[in-house]
Amino acid sequence: MALYKGRCLCGQITFEVNAEPLKVSCCHCLNCQKYTGTIFTTNVVFPAGSHRITKGEKLITVYQDEAQDSGNALPRHFCANCGSPLFNTNGDFGRTMAVFYSALEGFEHRAPEVEYYAKDRVKWLPEFPNTERADTKPGQGEHQWGMKQL
Repeated sequence: MALYKGRCLCGQITFEVNAEPLKVSCCHCLNCQKYTGTIFTTNVVFPAGSHRITKGEKLITVYQDEAQDSGNALPRHFCANCGSPLFNTNGDFGRTMAVFYSALEGFEHRAPEVEYYAKDRVKWLPEFPNTERADTKPGQGEHQWGMKQL
């Protein structure tokens, strides 16, 4: 039985995740801002390979985001029908995947624990309380806040 279920806006893609989150993060990087059309993303980070598409796999489109200053290319998965961003795979150099917070059904019990790219946070947005902050995203081999060593 799935621990968490998710879907896109139009409901044509559904998925499940069979693991507990490693952390919840916000990312203020310019790529995340452009990808979502918002000022930051909120991501629920799970171990790589812990998700399964349950409906609509053929509607998933992937944009390969190579412009990451960490050197970690991110495949960004979204619905070809409604455009909803769903998740990114290959996080932390293949160790994690990040599901967009609101793509999960009823996931509202855990606040962000870390903010990445705090240097790119829009100036009128205050820092989130009780979060660690980094001006970038730690790269390969660097400490990943809020995560157990994988």
